[in-house]
Amino acid sequence: MKIIFTLVLISFAASAMAQDAAPKKWKDAAELSYVQTSGNSKTSTTAGKNLFNYDWEKAALELAAGGLGTKSKNTVTAEQYNASEKVSWKFSGRNYTFEKVSLDKNRFAGILSRYDLGLGLGRTLIDRAEDKMFVEVGGGYIFEDRIHVENQSFGTYRGYGKYIRNLSATANASQDFEYLGNLKDSKGYRMNAETALVASISTHFSLKTSYLWKYSNSPSAGFKKTDTTTGMTIIVNY
Repeated sequence: MKIIFTLVLISFAASAMAQDAAPKKWKDAAELSYVQTSGNSKTSTTAGKNLFNYDWEKAALELAAGGLGTKSKNTVTAEQYNASEKVSWKFSGRNYTFEKVSLDKNRFAGILSRYDLGLGLGRTLIDRAEDKMFVEVGGGYIFEDRIHVENQSFGTYRGYGKYIRNLSATANASQDFEYLGNLKDSKGYRMNAETALVASISTHFSLKTSYLWKYSNSPSAGFKKTDTTTGMTIIVNY
């Protein structure tokens, strides 16, 4: 189990003059967190991440990166890094297609490195003021370098869905779920889910609480199948 207390989250915005002249096409958010973990690793550590988005009329770009490092008596005892890029294209109504490439290094889960290449289709099922929901399906290929286990490479398939409910003018709740299948070994599937609640506390500040659940049905030897993360985040909006 992981408990995250986020200390800083900064969103960089264009100037007020630029916003008045034209809609802002890009945004960037960065955060610094303190993490206390138990389960596969019992440590205290720091983490940071950054998310950049750029929107065109028919396409969108997402770049994400994050890192987590732990030291015990000046010795690195655990580390986790991730980076990804995703480009989406709208092609008809509520439908879109996308490609995504990601890299993960996660000692907590026994993964020295994982390269994930994927393509897929998405559709917005609900788009109302109070409710939004979209789903994605796709496939790809994964290369894994695992701890204590022979390296693996295999085809994969993916299903993903997210629902967002606006509870009021200042609060919303969301739930997402992801299933990642293994075409080489049916028992090698993974699942991820996150429940989150975001509430505005002022014009520029919001509070987010979240619970993240990750499940690997065939983890590396000596590692548990389930990891959970409980987080509380102060978000600064400009």
